[in-house]
Amino acid sequence: MEIDDLKSDWNAIQSIPKSEETLLLMLQENTHPVLKSIRKQILIEVGGWFFFLLVYYSMFDGAEKPLWVNLVLIGTLLLPILHSIYGYYYNKYLANDSNVKMALEELYNRLQNYALFSIVSRVGFVCGLLLFFTYNIDLTTTKYYSLAVIGVVFLIQLFVLFRIWNKRLKRIRETISSFVID
Repeated sequence: MEIDDLKSDWNAIQSIPKSEETLLLMLQENTHPVLKSIRKQILIEVGGWFFFLLVYYSMFDGAEKPLWVNLVLIGTLLLPILHSIYGYYYNKYLANDSNVKMALEELYNRLQNYALFSIVSRVGFVCGLLLFFTYNIDLTTTKYYSLAVIGVVFLIQLFVLFRIWNKRLKRIRETISSFVID
């Protein structure tokens, strides 16, 4: 496609009219639609994990487990909450640069950190849950098979998560390398 075709296509696009006030309201933290949905998700997740923490001690025999196992469980339950909060702040402050290439490089670096935290928090969360629920249990052959299935499902999930992040990062890296340096 020639540059003139691209220009004519660009000029033919009809934009949705928005007033300046509407645009400014969308940029505010309390009214931004993406940030609003992320905040709602965080509140639901925190509420669910808080409820789990209220009932785990009696429902899942937390009273019979040592203090350190309970602390590991509480710490691993904080990982998904921290992951959500990190994602919120990641989306809240996207780009500060007016230079597109520099903004993409900053996005790439931040996304690398977020991807690493995403994978590490998922591993820590699952390991903490497995430790809590398998601590001081007599493992039979059936329970070993069940743990093996859980482990395989978790490894598949982890592999898929790694591939998704790798694909996203690769796409951004390719976009950055396609910019011509003046």
